[in-house]
Amino acid sequence: MKYRTLWMPQAGAFIKSLAPEARREIRQAIKKLAEGKTAGLDLRTLEGSLQGYMRLRVRAYRVIYRVSAATRGPALILVAAGARSTVYEAYEKILAEQTLE
Repeated sequence: MKYRTLWMPQAGAFIKSLAPEARREIRQAIKKLAEGKTAGLDLRTLEGSLQGYMRLRVRAYRVIYRVSAATRGPALILVAAGARSTVYEAYEKILAEQTLE
């Protein structure tokens, strides 16, 4: 199954800031995921406060995403990206701030 890819600002900005080789690897992995070719990808369902989201691991980087059944067809919504050491806590903080608004 093919998915449309929707980028949230933080995820797009982080990936654009990477060195060319890392950026290329992440974009290739996202493209494979969007085409439904998950073989060889390191994917995991997240738990706890990030339940309902998934993560894609490429090198030391993580891309947090969710799958949406939009009216124009299924979509991958790439909500955050970053180094493993910080991306989960940073996105949990963003989610907490959004629920307070």
